[in-house]
Amino acid sequence: MKLLPKVDKGFFLMLLPIASLIFALFALLAYILIYMAWPAFQRFGLQLLTENVWKASEKGMEFVRYGLLAPLYGTLVTSAIAASIALPLSISTVYMVEEIAPQKMRELFSSTIDLMAGLPTILYGLWGLEVMVPLIRDNIMIPLHSKLGFIPLFSCDPLSGASFLAAGLLLAIMIIPFMYSIIEDTYRHIPHTYREAALSLGANRYEYFRILFSMIKPAIVAALLLGLGRAASETVAVALVVGNAFNVSPCLFAPGYTISSLIANQFSESTFYPLMENVMFAGSLVLLALGVIFSGIGVIMMRRVRKLYA
Repeated sequence: MKLLPKVDKGFFLMLLPIASLIFALFALLAYILIYMAWPAFQRFGLQLLTENVWKASEKGMEFVRYGLLAPLYGTLVTSAIAASIALPLSISTVYMVEEIAPQKMRELFSSTIDLMAGLPTILYGLWGLEVMVPLIRDNIMIPLHSKLGFIPLFSCDPLSGASFLAAGLLLAIMIIPFMYSIIEDTYRHIPHTYREAALSLGANRYEYFRILFSMIKPAIVAALLLGLGRAASETVAVALVVGNAFNVSPCLFAPGYTISSLIANQFSESTFYPLMENVMFAGSLVLLALGVIFSGIGVIMMRRVRKLYA
């Protein structure tokens, strides 16, 4: 490998501490989370993640018992609902904007999606609470419960509408711009020779769609994983529509908790109860681990795509 010239090496050494600051901050964040979460894991062990219990007491440590199963379950369920809805919508929108829509409409759609990505999450939460939740409760949840209540997914009575389904739908709306941008950027980098080859073989619209999107499968998987990580970390908007109940239920209409909404609702009171603050940090550590896993695999998939079309 050819060494850098002296001037470039000096410039590199000058910028290295600044660039290393990012890694140092991440390492510090991880250390603080582990340090603060350790007393909770030391007291409860892995049962902290496998039990659904929340008994807070000011009397002493022997009277408290915590389990994060319900928030962990809610995080995974709402994220899965969001990703399963957002992914097909993102793919369909990319194809429509890039291949079918007129130029002016493309600009309108792209600008609208960019605007959605920049909106504060609290706006989504308020809209979801006041508009989306009553709408889906009256037009989706109640009809499904009355007709298909024997199915576990629809078995519980949707009282307020705040539920796993409501949180998943809201998260889907919030992560669509994020997933769309990843898929669109990769789709645009497909060489025109491949597009011309597909058309020259007489491919119809559907076949053309399948051929091109099969070429960017790693980017689609990356968008899915990064979207899951993004959905798992959303806080205020989810807290407004998920119902905030320690509940592990197969029913999509049941209220629940996510780790982020639990932290948002309970952290201000956690210092008054033994180990509750440490349990909050343990939940944060779980979110960090999920984010690192999803984001790491997603970045690897994106690198594979860049190598294909570099």
